[in-house]
Amino acid sequence: MMVMDSLEIIKNKFKNDNFAKNLGVIVDDLKKDYVKMHMQLKPEICNFYGRPHGGAIYGLADAAFSVIGNNQNNISVALDCTITYHTSPDPEEILYVEGKLLKQTRKIATFLFTLYTLNNENQNLVATMLSTLYRTGRPINPALIED
Repeated sequence: MMVMDSLEIIKNKFKNDNFAKNLGVIVDDLKKDYVKMHMQLKPEICNFYGRPHGGAIYGLADAAFSVIGNNQNNISVALDCTITYHTSPDPEEILYVEGKLLKQTRKIATFLFTLYTLNNENQNLVATMLSTLYRTGRPINPALIED
C-alpha cells in the first residue's frame, strides 16, 4: 500500500472540491504553514453591478483556508472567518490568495489570508481574511500515521 505524505493527501482531496472547481481555483504552492492559490474572475461570478461577487472572492479565500487548514492529515473545521474587502477587482483579472499560519496549538490554528490582483507585478490588495479552525484529531487518511 502506498502511503502519501499529508500535503499530497490534501492536494488529492482538494481535487474533489466541486465548489472550488466551479470557481476555477488552482493550487499554486502548498507548504505546512503557507498556501498560494488563484482563480480567473469570470463573468459568471459577477454581481448585478458587473463586478466580481464578494461571495466568489470569499470562496477563493475559503478554499485556501480548507487546504492549509487540513494539510496535516487532521480533519479540521472552521470556527471563525472574518473577511474585510478593501477594493473591488476588475472582471477578467486573476485573483490570488496567499495564506499563512499565524499561531497554532494542538487543537486550534489561526491563519491570515491576503487576496490581491497584479498590475505590472504590483499587488493590488482586494481583501484580507482572518480565520480560525479546530482540529478534530481524526485523520483524513487513516493509513497515514505521523510521528
